[in-house]
Amino acid sequence: MHTLRLCLFLLLLSGCHTQSSTPNTTLFTANVMTIDYRIVIGEALSEEQKELVSSIIQNTFSEIDRIYNKWNPDSELSRLNHLPAGKVVALSPELEHFLLLTEKFVYISGFRFDPTIEPIQQLWKSKLALNTIPTDEEIQALLPAIGWQHIHIRSGTFQKDHDATQIDLGAIAKGYAVDLLTERLQANGFPNVFVEWGGEIRTLGSHPEGRPWNVYISRLQDSNPANALAYLSLKNQAIATSGDYLQNWTLNSTTYFHIFNSTTGHPLTRHPSRVSSASVIAPTCMAADVFATSAMTFPNIHSAKQWASDMEELIPDLKFYLFTDSSF
Repeated sequence: MHTLRLCLFLLLLSGCHTQSSTPNTTLFTANVMTIDYRIVIGEALSEEQKELVSSIIQNTFSEIDRIYNKWNPDSELSRLNHLPAGKVVALSPELEHFLLLTEKFVYISGFRFDPTIEPIQQLWKSKLALNTIPTDEEIQALLPAIGWQHIHIRSGTFQKDHDATQIDLGAIAKGYAVDLLTERLQANGFPNVFVEWGGEIRTLGSHPEGRPWNVYISRLQDSNPANALAYLSLKNQAIATSGDYLQNWTLNSTTYFHIFNSTTGHPLTRHPSRVSSASVIAPTCMAADVFATSAMTFPNIHSAKQWASDMEELIPDLKFYLFTDSSF
């Protein structure tokens, strides 16, 4: 699997919540919402400081679950998804801020990133689980509900204009959680931090050795750092990866993966000429998430590279690493 892997001398631990200290770092690891996280503080911490970091971690993940998690039927997002068209409800300040950021990324990406794809996703995944695909009629029935134009956020309120419109924040909520953790740790006096949750990474400051935080992009079936596709040094930067190997289904010799074309209502399919994996360095992990996902949507690597080059000119702090199957 082509993944981001740490080039750090860390003891990889598991469990409910684990702390491990070296003379120069303190490591926190656990599994939240079925996804492992690793947080490195670039100094040895006192017991009081460890309790503070643990509290920040716990409170942040609780907030993500309570507000943004579509799998939590009681989350604020779930309640919005089940609203009827035309009903106006108040948003929490946290979700309003997040949705307005999301809206900016929808437009910057040229609508390649569209969180309203959720009804189409549900349809396809339910059908693929039964080894079949939706009919054209089923897809066409849902397409009128797809599109950010159905979402209206005004003065702290939310409204949608189609009953079936729903939002999936999966492409960015993980990166946003990494951003919140990083920024809250910095605000509480920790200037050198490495935060990773499910491969989404953001860094602050430097490693205690006085160098940047180092990661590498490994080959699909070869996690050996000596054979990496790229070695990257991060300082006050984030990186996220999207790939066609993360979730996929093969039916009748066609491999579908988890990113959808919101115009056609079809999932993207694996092809040798397409982007197989996209990694993006950006100032925030949420931004890296959006652009990595968007880069996967192009019909071929050449058009994806042209778009990536345009984005790098528009936003100088972006850096794209795009690979096809042949790269591995």
